[in-house]
Amino acid sequence: MKLLPKLTPAEKKEIKKGVIEVYGKHMNRTALGVVDAVLQLFPSVTFEELKEILPDAINPAAPKNYKSLFKPYTDRHYGVIQSGVIRKECEDAGLDINASHFTEKGETFRTTDGIEVLVSKSWESKDTATNEHDLQNLIDHVAQYGIRVVSFEAKDEDFTKGGYFLKINNPTLFKKISSKQKSVSKIVWLLLSLGIAISVAAVLFFIFKK
Repeated sequence: MKLLPKLTPAEKKEIKKGVIEVYGKHMNRTALGVVDAVLQLFPSVTFEELKEILPDAINPAAPKNYKSLFKPYTDRHYGVIQSGVIRKECEDAGLDINASHFTEKGETFRTTDGIEVLVSKSWESKDTATNEHDLQNLIDHVAQYGIRVVSFEAKDEDFTKGGYFLKINNPTLFKKISSKQKSVSKIVWLLLSLGIAISVAAVLFFIFKK
């Protein structure tokens, strides 16, 4: 999946400096800000594409301090994001979705294919399964897309406090990247609409031919 438009050598250097910056307070809110930044930079992605951008391997396991649908309680990866379907899964299993994911108003997102996006709430400095720093994995990973985490607080004892804010560091490059995404989306919808129109015309042709 090619996300970035064709860039000049100078623009590639600018990507490394950061196109959009995330300033977070607490680890989990910083992760929430990173997902927000991804969706602002790539506004036309589907949920499947978002999963490709933010693979589950970044944050493989949920903490041990509450039971969940994920590692270490099952073989399922915790991940960065899950679809809104996880709400029903947690309910059926008698688990509290609010313990594992952000669910409040203003904390969830939606991709262009209409799927609700829930961001994982727990980010460990020493992951349950790998002993790696989950948030640092996320920070390192999104740098390739021009998303730079400027600051965050390592301690995250209170999930209800803290927040994040985003700053567009390079407006010209931001516009080029996000506009490219919007253009691709328009082309896809145009082709779909054209395909539907042709199908309808063909059906009508055969109906009136009879």
